[in-house]
Amino acid sequence: MKNLSKILAIGAIAAALALPRPAEAGIKFGLKGGANIANVNGDFSESLSDWKSTVGFCGGVFLELNFGRIVTIQPEVLYTVKGADAGGGKLKFDYIEIPVLLKIRIPMGSVHPFVFAGPAFGWNLKAAIEGYEIDDMPTSDYSAVMGGGLQLGRSIHIDARYTMGLQKLEIPDLETIDLKNGVLSATIGLAF
Repeated sequence: MKNLSKILAIGAIAAALALPRPAEAGIKFGLKGGANIANVNGDFSESLSDWKSTVGFCGGVFLELNFGRIVTIQPEVLYTVKGADAGGGKLKFDYIEIPVLLKIRIPMGSVHPFVFAGPAFGWNLKAAIEGYEIDDMPTSDYSAVMGGGLQLGRSIHIDARYTMGLQKLEIPDLETIDLKNGVLSATIGLAF
């Protein structure tokens, strides 16, 4: 028991020394907003093969956990509108989505280009076809997110990302075989 206490104490001290201090880590909170160009991807019946992209809103909050000047973990909570338009029918899905992104920044003066990737987990708040609510839509969604952008100064973030849905959307009465969300987003954010 005495040896276990020593090992735990040494481990705690080593972890405290290895992790950056809060001031060095540069923990920041931010707000972001922008637009989505959304569509659905996958196998369709022939009557659904002409789906077109639709534009929607996305926005929310993020937390920036900077580990030095290059590596950042960035969890976000976003409200995002997804869906598609088929001319004769429009799909609209409202989600709360939580991406957890690993961001790699290239420090270059006051402009820092960055790339990021990570998983996202979403909860469907509302689903509708032509304004009629769909009651038995799957309530959760999971996705892979990848993108890049620019950090201007210490506070302004501009990014573009693609969110590739990995969860099958089973929409009643649409004869879908393997339908998934696909969203291209552009946002601007402000970190405090």
